[in-house]
Amino acid sequence: MTQQDSSNELDQAALSVLEAENRYYQEVTVTEVTGECPYGHKKGDRFKVTTMNSDGICGSLLKSIFLPVTVLHYGGSLVWEDDPEGTRGSCPEAGKVQVALKRVEREEKSLLKTPFELKAMAGKGYTALDKYRVFVEVRDIAVNCYWGHKIGDIFEVDPFNVGGACCFLYAQLYPYIHVLLSGTSPPWAWDEHTVMGECPDTYDRLAYRLFVKER
Repeated sequence: MTQQDSSNELDQAALSVLEAENRYYQEVTVTEVTGECPYGHKKGDRFKVTTMNSDGICGSLLKSIFLPVTVLHYGGSLVWEDDPEGTRGSCPEAGKVQVALKRVEREEKSLLKTPFELKAMAGKGYTALDKYRVFVEVRDIAVNCYWGHKIGDIFEVDPFNVGGACCFLYAQLYPYIHVLLSGTSPPWAWDEHTVMGECPDTYDRLAYRLFVKER
């Protein structure tokens, strides 16, 4: 086998992986809202969510349904569900927002990437968000980030705003966002009020720094 043949095989394998990765999205429909959702979700809202694309859904809602999103996205189903292509979920804030999830096969197998809009969450009764802002800095990428994060990128996140992050990365960040907003940091953190880590992609290995700034 020549070097060119080997390269073609690798290219074809990569293409197959990308097509499979983009085969589905999960349609997330808001079925009920009790009281008022601070992020602004309304009954009937619909989102196209993948393991990378949040489509503007609240970050806390995303984290609470990310496990079934991942299961459905890769062709699986929840063992307790009668519907092999769907399930239900709710937000962690007293279940204010209820949703239904349904796997949908896409005609176009390109990357689904919805532009995001950062929603201001200060002044809504969350003391920590009135005091701090949380940022992610991309420190290194060993190979390549398929979502498009670049070394040196700095973007804002919080418990409600995914902030343009890949969902896999945001799910990794989520508990530490709350830790830092509480004014503390894990005992293994090198710097106070800072968390260093890597995204779950063990091949591409995006390294990040999560940190807070006072408003």
